[in-house]
Order: sequence, then C-alpha cells, then structure tokens
Amino acid sequence: MPDKTPYSRTEESNFREQTMRKDLAPYVLKNLGNIVLNHKVGGMQLITVQSSSNPPFIVWVKCAWKPGSSGNCAVQMAFPSKEDRAHTADDVVQVVIDKTQRAKDRGATHLLLLAADDEGNVPLSAYLLPIDKTGEVIRESVAKDESLTKNGSSPSIYITAKGERQLPLVEIVRKYSIDLLSLTERQNLHADAIEDLNELPIGAVEPEKKYRYTPSYARDPRIRTYVINRAKGCCEYCSEKGFLMADDKSHYLETHHIIALADEGHDTLENVIALCPKHHREAHFGANKKQLEVKMIDLLKNGRRKNEQ
Repeated sequence: MPDKTPYSRTEESNFREQTMRKDLAPYVLKNLGNIVLNHKVGGMQLITVQSSSNPPFIVWVKCAWKPGSSGNCAVQMAFPSKEDRAHTADDVVQVVIDKTQRAKDRGATHLLLLAADDEGNVPLSAYLLPIDKTGEVIRESVAKDESLTKNGSSPSIYITAKGERQLPLVEIVRKYSIDLLSLTERQNLHADAIEDLNELPIGAVEPEKKYRYTPSYARDPRIRTYVINRAKGCCEYCSEKGFLMADDKSHYLETHHIIALADEGHDTLENVIALCPKHHREAHFGANKKQLEVKMIDLLKNGRRKNEQ
C-alpha cells in the first residue's frame, strides 16, 4: 500500500465535503435569490445566484474542516506543494491572493466560507465575503496570529471558534462578510444598512422563529466613526441636534451613503453624511430624495472647502 501523503483525504472526509457542497451550500445561498448554475470550473465550485434587485452573485464555495471536540473550524485556502510552502507572513498572503485571483478569473464575485457539524449536515457558519476583500481578511489575520493563519503550509481562515486565539480571527471575517446564518433586520441597522430594508413586518400572535438572509455591502467602520465625530451631534443636513442618548453624553445620528452602494456609490468621506433619523428616512423614501441627494453632495463639498480655507 502506498504511503499516505500529507494532503490525502479519508473517504469519510470526502463524503462529508460532498454533502456540504451538494446540500448545504445551495441551502444557505438560495435565500439570496434563484440558483441558476452550480458547477465546477478549473476544480473550483461556483454557484451563480440571481436576485431580483442585484447583479448575480457568482460564489466560490470553500468548506471548512470538521469542528470535532475543539469547535474551531477554518477553511484551508490552499494546499501548497513542498516547493511552494508559505514560509513567511508575506508568503501566506500571496498564496491566498493568487488563489483568489484564479477564482476571480473564473468569474467569482464572492467567496462562501462554510462550516458544518462533524457529519456535514448542519451549517455552523456561512460567511459571504466579497472576493475583493479576501486579501484584507488574510492580511489582518496574519497580523493577528501568524501561526494559526499559516497553519503549517496551508493558509487558513477561521470561521468558527471557541478558543481565545481563534475568536479574534473569526471577528475579522465577520467585519467584511455577510453572515448568512444570523443576519436579521436588527443587525442590518447596526451595520448601517437601512437602505436594504424594504419590507414591513407581518404580525402574528405566535411568531415563527426563522432566519432572514439579506445581501449587504461591507462598510469601513472607520468612515462611520469619522463622520459621526465630524457632525458633533448635529444633522449635517438640517443642523438640528439628534436626540440625547441614554448615556446622557452623545446625540443620536445615523450615517447615510448619499449615492447608495448598490448604485456604485463609494464608501468614502465624500459620500457619507450624518443625518437625523427624519432626514435619513426622507433621503431613502421621500418624494424629493433626488433633490436631497444633490443638496447633500453640495453641503459636503462646501463643508470641505470651508475647512480648507
């Protein structure tokens, strides 16, 4: 019998991954829209999902190892040969970027990082990561814990964690991803994704507990923080102070992308304004929202010019 190679898989492991790819991946993705294609291109599983209001998602599926008793799952992004091992932090980043570029060349727009129970039947985590953010995730992960991320010579991204070292690595993924298993309307509000909410809730005496899966866009939290601080508690459109919050120190404001990210707006200081709740909602749903858009862009431009003078 030939010697087992370092990267050979057991029959059980292969069956588990096949189950995740065949059943779980479509299960967590179908709530984004209709699955119109599920195939392999150059050994990569790509699932195309067409939503009613967005361009299609072309999702590269990557499955994590089983959690076992540790509860820590990571997706191995590559299995380098002995001649191409990730010896340094820069090597780890480059290996992942190269693999991601191959997925982009095949049309991928997003990466699904999927973890399941030991049998591969129940999803434990499912993060939808924009393909262009993969480099940022691996760079931050290496900076946080090079040894775990390097994983010998197989660069890995952690997506479930019980250990103290693994938890910060999962938080890096969460920062840039859509959490398909736990995204709720309340979480959308925390993520400043008010523009993605377009349904009124239906009442029920005994509401059924269920998950809601809504695509969103990764936002830089530093932009939001800067804009809120820039506003100093006052709506940057009407100049009225937001209501006083429970801490008795700060005034409530919301940040708004003047040109929506879905319309190819930028997540930059020039396109994000701090608004009171009234004008935030009006900017999304008001009859004069186009006029507001023009005025808000002009206000930010004027504000910058005044600061520069």
